[in-house]
Amino acid sequence: EAVRIQFFEAPGIEMTQNMQAEVEKHFTRGELRRVAASDVGSMSYPARVHESYASDLLRSVDVEGIRDRRFRIVVDYGFSAASYVLPLVLGPLGVELVAAHAFPSEGESGPTGLSAAIGQTKRLVSAVGADLGAVFDRAAERLYLVDDQAREVPVEQALLLLVRLLASDGRHGKLAFPVTVTSQVDRLVEGSDLEVIRTPHSLPALTEAAAGDDVVFAGALGGGYVFPEFLPGYDAVASLVKLLELLAPVQQPLSTLTAELPRPTLVHRQLACPWGMKGLVMRVLNERLAGRELDLTDGIKVFDDRGWAQALPDPDEPLIHLYAEGATEDESEALVAELRGIVEEIEQGQGEPAAART
Repeated sequence: EAVRIQFFEAPGIEMTQNMQAEVEKHFTRGELRRVAASDVGSMSYPARVHESYASDLLRSVDVEGIRDRRFRIVVDYGFSAASYVLPLVLGPLGVELVAAHAFPSEGESGPTGLSAAIGQTKRLVSAVGADLGAVFDRAAERLYLVDDQAREVPVEQALLLLVRLLASDGRHGKLAFPVTVTSQVDRLVEGSDLEVIRTPHSLPALTEAAAGDDVVFAGALGGGYVFPEFLPGYDAVASLVKLLELLAPVQQPLSTLTAELPRPTLVHRQLACPWGMKGLVMRVLNERLAGRELDLTDGIKVFDDRGWAQALPDPDEPLIHLYAEGATEDESEALVAELRGIVEEIEQGQGEPAAART
């Protein structure tokens, strides 16, 4: 029902906002450079791309470590093209694979919903005694997990799981996360050689940071993970293989590892806001919060002794996203309620300075 066109820039990251603005500027002005026919570029199609992908990915992981663990996993491909390459990767790793919903041939039914795919994966994990289950989205970019007890691993817990495994594996470098990700990631890396950096809440900003020096991992809520050593972008196949590499030396079931993780108290709410008021709301909110500890990386994030709250305009919809995280869920709800009240006052004209209203 929709066609999605993506543009990339060197070194293979999503087109950044600066590049997008530059392209749009020239396109809308009609300033399109004309070149001679002999100078027009060509299009090339790499040969044996599936084999090259598998070979490059295998070179980036500990093949022997994964093979020694002898994993048995269930994978729901979500009718994605990952079904062409994952067997080429898992074969040399000695991973036993039970697969579902591979890439459809002519006459097959369309993709199932995510919840249905996760439900079927749970049943398969239980039936075959798998170490874990993995579900891919249609683009094979996002990864969703089911543990060895056939329980879905929430995406918040999956992100924290990867952070803890990276910290305990002796890795050193930087981890990149959007400003809206839970502060638990900072606590999990304490005492390790890892450093957390924050990015604006967008995929181009995250992948741009992931392509930076000494970044070993980037991730956001929603099942999207980046391992820039292999590819500075979301890749469910690479994320699954990297997860197996991190799990191999631990010798503990996935259910035990997730049970030991802290429980995030982050809450997310949406507040309707007309397009024309977004700029005003954010400007007045910044004035209202002047003098408090703020982070203006993206939107407005305010800190106090209880935790933090953030207002972030939606780039595509007439909405403002509100995030908050306190020590408990009740404190998180209180923080987001306070911020919501301020934003609603501004939308109703009560929070705007008198000079501006006149």
